[in-house]
Formats: sequence, C-alpha cells, structure tokens
Amino acid sequence: MMKATLLLLTQITAVLAHMQLTYPPPFAAENNPHRTDPADEHLDYPYNCCGRQDIFPCRGYLKLLGTPQGASVASWPAGSQQNFNMSGIGNHYGGSCQVSFSVDQGKTFLVAKSYEGNCPHRNQGNDAGGQNFDFTVPADINTGDVIFAWTWFNREQEFYMNCAAVTITPGTGAGAEPAAGASPSPVKQAPTVPSSTYSSNGCACTCTQPPAARALLQHKRAGGVNVHHRRADPVPFSKRPGILVADIGNGCLTARTTAEVKYPNPGPDVVQGDGEYPLSLPLPPDKCGYA
Repeated sequence: MMKATLLLLTQITAVLAHMQLTYPPPFAAENNPHRTDPADEHLDYPYNCCGRQDIFPCRGYLKLLGTPQGASVASWPAGSQQNFNMSGIGNHYGGSCQVSFSVDQGKTFLVAKSYEGNCPHRNQGNDAGGQNFDFTVPADINTGDVIFAWTWFNREQEFYMNCAAVTITPGTGAGAEPAAGASPSPVKQAPTVPSSTYSSNGCACTCTQPPAARALLQHKRAGGVNVHHRRADPVPFSKRPGILVADIGNGCLTARTTAEVKYPNPGPDVVQGDGEYPLSLPLPPDKCGYA
C-alpha cells in the first residue's frame, strides 16, 4: 500500500519543469535591465500552473510596451545570425521550441525558427551556458522595436512562453548589441546531466530519464546532436506561419511523455533533434491550425 501511494505521488508531481528565456532578458525577469517592479518568480512555470491563469500572449506583459520597463534589451540587424538561451532548474530532458517575432505589438507571432526535439538540450544541464541556440533574424522583418518570443512544449502537455523587446536595425551583421545592463549569452559551460527531481516555489516535478536516455549518455556526445537542419527557400517574413499554441485549454493537445512535438507549420528554418524520442503532431488538426 505504501509503495502504491508513493508511486501515485510521483506520478502526480511529474508534471512540471521550470525553464525560462534568459537571453534576451524577458519582460519582468530578474536580469532585465529595465525592470523596476519586483521580478516575476513564475516566468519559469508552464502556463496556468498551480492555480494561476496566465494571460496569452507573453504572460500579460505586453502591457509594458511603451513604458520604461518594456524598453528594448538588444539590437539585432535584419538578416543577422543571433542566439538565445534559457535556464532554470529542470530542462525536462528536452522538448520542442519555437522562436518568433511580432511586429504588431503582439497581435501575431510569426516563426523565425523551429526546433523539433532536444530543445532544451537534454544533456546540457539547466544553465544558460549549456542552452544556447542560434537562429537567423528574417532579412525583411520590419526595423524598429519588435517583440521576440520563445515558446516550449516539454512532453508533459505544458506550454511555456517568454517575450522580450528587441530592436531590429537595417542591414545584416554578425553580432548582437545588448542594451546597457543586459547580459548577452554566456560562454558555454561544461555539460551536466540534469537532476531527476526539481522543486520551485511550491511546485515540484519528477522528470525521470528513460533507460535509453541513460544509455545515451554513455555512447553519444553529451548534449545530444541535432542531426537534421532543413532550411527551405527564403520566405517573406509576412508569409511565415504563426507559432503553435497548445495545451492551454484551446482544444489543441501535444503528445504526453511519449514524443516531442513536430510542428504542423514550422516555417522555413527547422532543426530536428537527436532522435531520442519520436516526433508527433499535436491533435486534433482542426484545433491545431492544420486541418
């Protein structure tokens, strides 16, 4: 009886991981140089966790646009290669991510790049130094202040979204130009194997790596290898698809535990992961935007 109870408690708590966008610093984050209000301690929580009701998009922080706390945290030339990273206390052994831009103050978010599997890097720990991902700023995106968004599905039917204000400058260039006080992506650190149990502010999760994952650490380079990178012919930014929104009560659900998300509308720039998990489309199609 005791064993059965412990097993049930483990299953109940195995629903939460905690990661958030670190660079560029999102609205209301501890490391946002323009923040004057208290930092939001729930930025690394999934949407609607722990009795909360989070506003979509950007957890309601579009209200900061046009205020000092909503000022830009980085300047990126159109067409340049940039990077983002994330950090937290539980990478949930991967998942799938998208990064996107909004040029209409958050009405729409159009995809810059999709990472189908191994996002976050499953074997690179939870620190930002091991969780760097690159992407290309669309060459024809509007210049000026825009919104950058990171979204993540973690194989537990949970949706994460953090947003940051950035400035797009004309032309192409090689490097980001952080705003004063912002922290660019750190130097990559040595990989660490993620812990199997995490807790944060009263929420906890147990994210047990499957046997295949433990074996993977012994014969595959730590961090996994994102093995397929598909870049189609250039697509105008205005013609790119919107981000996938699921697992927030809108009728669209991702696979639970058995697969990482395959995006039905991934855009022209797609990275597929290391093959540790199969990729699965969200369902049903008519609720997920690809009927």
